[in-house]
Amino acid sequence: MNKILITGTSGFVGGRVAKEMSRQYEVLAPSHNECDITRPEVVEEYVRVHRPHAIVHLAALSNTGYCEQHPEESLRVNVMGVAHMADAAARYGCKLVWFSSDQVYNGNLELGPLSEDIAVCPENYYGRHKLMAEQEALRRCPDSVALRATWMYDIRREGMHTHNNFVTNIEEALRQRTPLRFATREYRGITWVDEVVSNIGHTLHLPGGIYNYGAENTLNTYDTARAYLDMIGDTTPSIAVPDTERFAAHVRNISISMHKATEASGGAIRFASTVEGLKRFADALTRRG
Repeated sequence: MNKILITGTSGFVGGRVAKEMSRQYEVLAPSHNECDITRPEVVEEYVRVHRPHAIVHLAALSNTGYCEQHPEESLRVNVMGVAHMADAAARYGCKLVWFSSDQVYNGNLELGPLSEDIAVCPENYYGRHKLMAEQEALRRCPDSVALRATWMYDIRREGMHTHNNFVTNIEEALRQRTPLRFATREYRGITWVDEVVSNIGHTLHLPGGIYNYGAENTLNTYDTARAYLDMIGDTTPSIAVPDTERFAAHVRNISISMHKATEASGGAIRFASTVEGLKRFADALTRRG
């Protein structure tokens, strides 16, 4: 594999993946106008002409609130966009890797790290559409790989798109001395995007299927925030406020187990835990000054 088509390169993850993969591969990074993923004939023609060896499909609508308000657009982009890529990948023999989401677990009642083989019942359009996309991709292209990615974070970098995330939200709260509420009834992995990027090459060699992809975490979101604040030396108790009311109906557990991907890759795909990843991130910030 030496020619990789990467979609969504103007986005948070896609731009970073394209920069990293260009060190080793010839990267095709079409704009939306060059390869509109909602138009099957455009996707078909682009893949037919350029004949990539693999497709890393990262173009998506990732704002869950927006998807909830615009379900038809979410369906077109997050389901049919994946389906069109899967059709083209199957037709021209490309390996397809794309990002699903840990949000498929947001309706589950099980506690502890969740594995890919449990039944899921997502509660919002974003999660339901990611699940539908998994089903469509594997039906159309059985060798495709769906990565159930977690919430990701990074600092703002020049020339790179960076949306609000766990660390930038805390950074802004500290700057303005404005409290942030973090749920005590939520458990989720939160992953440094550098680790997502550094592992992506290994995903091209995974057998077709669905894989969790990101940091494991046993802490609730409030305790995770407090741990990070301790790492960066801020002990102001009012910055992180425990929210005990959110997710009152049931504990929101979308924390993942990485066993399947690590085993399937022969140990190549590994992530630090959320807390360890935050420590590495904080140390890197200190070294940068």
